[in-house]
Amino acid sequence: MTSDKNPMDFFSGLFSQNRMKPETATSKPKIPDVVIDSDFTLSYAFAAIGIFILFTSPSNSCNIDSSFICPPSIWGVFQGGLNLLFAAFLAVQAQRIRFVFDETAFELKNVDLGASKEQVLLKNSGENFVVGGANRWNYDTFVNYDFFPSVDFPVLVYFKETQTPPEKWGQGPGGLDKVGGGQVHFFPAIANVKQLKEQFETRGCAKKEV
Repeated sequence: MTSDKNPMDFFSGLFSQNRMKPETATSKPKIPDVVIDSDFTLSYAFAAIGIFILFTSPSNSCNIDSSFICPPSIWGVFQGGLNLLFAAFLAVQAQRIRFVFDETAFELKNVDLGASKEQVLLKNSGENFVVGGANRWNYDTFVNYDFFPSVDFPVLVYFKETQTPPEKWGQGPGGLDKVGGGQVHFFPAIANVKQLKEQFETRGCAKKEV
């Protein structure tokens, strides 16, 4: 019985298989989404300042020789009370707001107060109260960011972006920095700033070198 197969078919089959083998492309691994931890240090600091003012601002009517504890003065109550109120505000904001880094953008999200870690559900934070629009900024629109007075002792987090329409760049804190264009944003350091710095660097957010 004669075979109808051509002996060269075996070799041509080998070459065709090699040609059909898909090329393995080296793709850059996706950076996972990150939610920055809340930080209550700033709230604790203002609370401590408020308590200190209350205890070191005795009323003029207080007789220090006969009384160990003196009521605070009206000025002490005012100054200390403002610090305590601001501390409470910062604590609520730290518990309510989350700073999220996803594949393309940095975004502010909200969570329900009092929710446990298992119950946390990230929600849209609505429009920016200064210039409108979503509280979400693409990494490629960043032109600068920094931490004041420093990343080790942070009070304010600053960043600047060009995603906001140019006609709104002078609104709110935007009027404080008109060099180079862009909209300025400040927020208190109610999140872990070292994690923020790490993510800004990892996501390729632009930063001006001083």
